[in-house]
Amino acid sequence: MKLSKSFIGLVTVSTIFMLYASGLYKNLQSDSALEIVDFSIAKPASEKNIPSNPDRVPLYGDLHVHTKYSFDAYIFGVTATPYDAYKYAIGEAIKHPLGFDMKLKEPLDFYAVTDHAMFLGVLEAAADTSTEFSKKPFSKPYHDLNAPENMGTGTFDVVKRLMTFSSFLPEAVMQIRSGELDREEVLDVVRTAWRDSIDAADQHYVPGQFTTFAAYEYTSSTADMGNLHRNVVFKDTEKLPREPFSRFHSVNPEDLWQWMDDLREKGVESLAIPHNSNGSNGQMFKLV
Repeated sequence: MKLSKSFIGLVTVSTIFMLYASGLYKNLQSDSALEIVDFSIAKPASEKNIPSNPDRVPLYGDLHVHTKYSFDAYIFGVTATPYDAYKYAIGEAIKHPLGFDMKLKEPLDFYAVTDHAMFLGVLEAAADTSTEFSKKPFSKPYHDLNAPENMGTGTFDVVKRLMTFSSFLPEAVMQIRSGELDREEVLDVVRTAWRDSIDAADQHYVPGQFTTFAAYEYTSSTADMGNLHRNVVFKDTEKLPREPFSRFHSVNPEDLWQWMDDLREKGVESLAIPHNSNGSNGQMFKLV
């Protein structure tokens, strides 16, 4: 059974829009996205001595990458960590979910893991039975989701994952609203995954050779289900927001930009890059 990306995208956007139409998302809003945390680690001594590049040679990289921390990627079998993603970018082989090796022909010059801020790391934490979060009743249906014995590719397996895909978001939001799932515990998972993604970027940064960025994807949409996604990329990794700004803070991209301006006043520089603007139903191309 082969499913197009368009169909899967439609399921995703429809589910998310339903949550916003119902107002359930308001229970997940948090003010801590403006809290600045010191994520600094020891940087290579050579960083200050990198020569300029007057020849302006072209550099190649990728600023849209998902790992196991994105709920949609994890549901469809992605188990790679941010560390795996950076290893792949520098030319090392990593395993595809079906077991074969994947490797680039040439290493990249820059890279950013941009997992979805919305429920960042939550599904993976629910599925991993070694975590405290997995002990909650909410997590039980997702236990061992990507264990080898559950990685089938038959029609039934695909349909089962689609059902998980369409039910995860509304179930999580409704349980937070009812109090069955503690909002702060969910935010703790999000913040832990965010910190891990930042650490992975720092550990693989090689001054003058391989540039990494702390980043994530903001996933908003229009009333007619147009895609308004942005990849938010930070200039540095020393001081960053405690958690990324997601559609649970606001579905309006202008609020994302205001958040970025507020961070800029605190010395945190960032850039928002439109993603899949062709799927915005023209909204990303409006003149006013």
